[in-house]
Amino acid sequence: MILQRGEENPLAAGKIERLLLFDVDGTLIKVYGAGRRALEEAYSAVFGRKDVAAYLDPVWFAGKTDLYIFRQVAIDAGIPSWEFERLYAQLESVYLDRLRVNVDLHPDRQMLPGVEPLLESLLVTPGIGLGLMTGNLEAGARIKLSPWALNRFFPSGGFGSDALDRAGIGAIARERAERRMNGSIPPQNVFVFGDTVQDIAAARACGFHALAVASGWTDVETLRAASPDHCFPDLSDKAAVFSALGL
Repeated sequence: MILQRGEENPLAAGKIERLLLFDVDGTLIKVYGAGRRALEEAYSAVFGRKDVAAYLDPVWFAGKTDLYIFRQVAIDAGIPSWEFERLYAQLESVYLDRLRVNVDLHPDRQMLPGVEPLLESLLVTPGIGLGLMTGNLEAGARIKLSPWALNRFFPSGGFGSDALDRAGIGAIARERAERRMNGSIPPQNVFVFGDTVQDIAAARACGFHALAVASGWTDVETLRAASPDHCFPDLSDKAAVFSALGL
């Protein structure tokens, strides 16, 4: 079953017994550096600041939301808040344009192991709903997933354009799924797949299950120390993931 973006999953018309929310960077795909370069280029174009690279530590990005990153970079670079607010819409527009270019040209972009077979299986599993829970702006997340046509799996979600913190993003992702199915999804029936400690903490704050994936920046020992319900090296062991979901 292949869905285009915005097309309804026929299974969504039934009862969702488990909602599965996936982070993007480091969990589903890797395009590391594309967002950082896009933000550098956007700040240069909009604010005339070519020095923001000094405030863009690649590891610092992991687990943070785009809205938080954009604001914090402006603060660190000494850009007045009134100027940031005045030009934010332009900054976001240029960032997304440059992100599209940088993802398209990325020499080492990759879909992570096991992702597509797992999603294909989950999509046709009765009672399962799929969504995103990511710090990316929604448009940015869609751009990053588009080279592999992964948007077809995720009709909705929570995004970095919705809230400054990941717990707020998780709550919105659940609410959107409930509206789509016109019913309630208890927090204990929601499972979050993510590659950072922040993903685990956000899942806990929302009352969701936390399934860590050590395919991003964070090593498996650090993830396990944050006490997720399960921790996988990547998503290639479909049987282990289904077992963790009680399927």
